[in-house]
Amino acid sequence: MEKIEFLRKSTTTPRNKFVIVSQWIKLLDILSIHLKKRGISFTCICGGLKNEERGERMAKFNRIDSDPEVMLLSLTAGGVGLNLTGGNHLFLMDLHWNPAQELQASDRINRIGQTRDVVIYKTVCSGTIEEKVLKLQEEKLALANSVLSGMARQDPRLLSLNDWKFLFSLENSELPAVKPVMQKGFLKRKK
Repeated sequence: MEKIEFLRKSTTTPRNKFVIVSQWIKLLDILSIHLKKRGISFTCICGGLKNEERGERMAKFNRIDSDPEVMLLSLTAGGVGLNLTGGNHLFLMDLHWNPAQELQASDRINRIGQTRDVVIYKTVCSGTIEEKVLKLQEEKLALANSVLSGMARQDPRLLSLNDWKFLFSLENSELPAVKPVMQKGFLKRKK
């Protein structure tokens, strides 16, 4: 929330707008409480929303110089069919073992029609299983790239037995020496 407050107060024109993505609806509920307390306007797109309401919320958010400032988005509802180019900062609040899910969510703001630079934030809690999930994501992306180049045969969407063992092992030997609290990635659109 502090990062959003800081970015809100920056003097960019047009103003920054934010998409916060989580696979957990309860987390989005908690964030909505904090946004209300801070007087930050927001809307939410989650799974059970009718297409008409979903379209209205998307259109309202995409008007850059009007409210809402924040879009709360469930990971599964935000995977396809949404254009959220009104937003230019996206926060991935929790990791999904399948990085393609997160890439799909990131592509909601980084697409044709986006007129501003896009910043993607991926939060990772130091000293938790999230560090292992991050490493697993990197391996899955490498595997997917090798599949696309014709060098591998395993389906990158599936977790292998070794992946499960790695995720739930109690050994810290695989953890990186540097434990980032927040990863920040920049995506530049092509002009």
